[in-house]
Amino acid sequence: MAPACTLDSSRSARNRILRGALAAVAGLFTLLASTGDADAYAIKRTSRGDLVHWEERLVEYSIDRSLDRHVTGAIDAAVAAMQSWSGAVGAPELAVASDATEAPKAPGFDRKNGVFFMKRGYAPAGRALAITVLTYDNTSGRILDADVIFNGRYKFEVLQAPSEAFERETLTHISNTDGVMHDEEVTPGSDDAVYDLHHVIAHEIGHSLGLNDEMGRRDALMYRYSAPNDPSIREPSSDDIAGLAELYGTEIEARGNGCEAATVAPKKPSTTASHAAMLATFGLLVFLMMRASSERRARLAFVLASAAATIAFVPSLSGGKEGVAEARESIRSLGHARAKVLATSTVIESGLFKTTYRLATTDCRTNVCPKAGHGVTWGGTIGNITQEVGGYYAPSPGDDVDVSFEALPNALASLAKPLAGRTVEESAAVRVVTAASRLQSSVLSPRQ
Repeated sequence: MAPACTLDSSRSARNRILRGALAAVAGLFTLLASTGDADAYAIKRTSRGDLVHWEERLVEYSIDRSLDRHVTGAIDAAVAAMQSWSGAVGAPELAVASDATEAPKAPGFDRKNGVFFMKRGYAPAGRALAITVLTYDNTSGRILDADVIFNGRYKFEVLQAPSEAFERETLTHISNTDGVMHDEEVTPGSDDAVYDLHHVIAHEIGHSLGLNDEMGRRDALMYRYSAPNDPSIREPSSDDIAGLAELYGTEIEARGNGCEAATVAPKKPSTTASHAAMLATFGLLVFLMMRASSERRARLAFVLASAAATIAFVPSLSGGKEGVAEARESIRSLGHARAKVLATSTVIESGLFKTTYRLATTDCRTNVCPKAGHGVTWGGTIGNITQEVGGYYAPSPGDDVDVSFEALPNALASLAKPLAGRTVEESAAVRVVTAASRLQSSVLSPRQ
């Protein structure tokens, strides 16, 4: 029989180890809570992964007179929006075109950049506030043409900046800045819903430079949603600038004009480095727990290690919680089914690319789905030229996609005709198609 002191000593050691293990688990949750995406920006890439970017050192936009005719102060706001992006971290200088004779007559691929206001709405814009039509060389990523179109179904003003004595109630009604969603139910706002033209055009200019929408950070100019009566965000945030640096911060061969792009320092920390830092901090936590010789020291070690973890990942604290909330909210945005694209065909109509596609359902998320689907979407690729129209996704053969159908088959039909099988329709019209979500969540729009 072992002496009592030996048993007590063993029991005490085991208790310390157990306390350490429990504290380590708690510490791990602390680490995970603090490791949200510090840089939530998204950038455009070609089909083979090259950066979509301008190679010219000066990019000019012609502002159609329709914009200033419908919104007082629109040209000044457009100029200010361009200046907020112009030349940042190696991006090209932006300016208003001086030669009116070279202005584009309508949106579309003509190698002329323009800003337009469509008073009666614009079919490709749908329910979005505005869209950017971006055309680029899919083999190099070089941007060839960019047009910004405002959807006249909404009311725009150049609102007073928050620094001025301006207090206007922000409505809860949301509108999509320029995206396409499976569960989009937004309709044009009421007479009280006025959107800040300066904010919207600054957002669209970001698209014309090669940035995509993002959902992770509400303080970012490229955040997909815009709130009515809210002029608070008009300039690129640090996150937006980090995305721009990803596009223009490395040396890019300017094949178009013989110029060289500037080299810029700020870069997005690699995922590998972030994971290494997390593991190192977690290792420190476990080490301190196991080395603690008393409960008091164990608690102290946990506090110190948790503090170290928080400091190590403090840049992510500003957007982490919002990113998690948005991810949960977007789970319902997957659409009716997952499908495989079988065939596509792209044509040009008045300068805009239009893609027709056929697909086969591979995974149904509702009671019953069509076996196949077909649809038409804006954008696409012809030869080596790709055009993106707002938030529309133009699929290619073999792509996995998420789809929402115009109408679903009657789930009771198979009971009425048991020999007909589970599927009533062989093929159905598709309402929305998006790239298959790797995180089982969907995309972005104006902000709440």
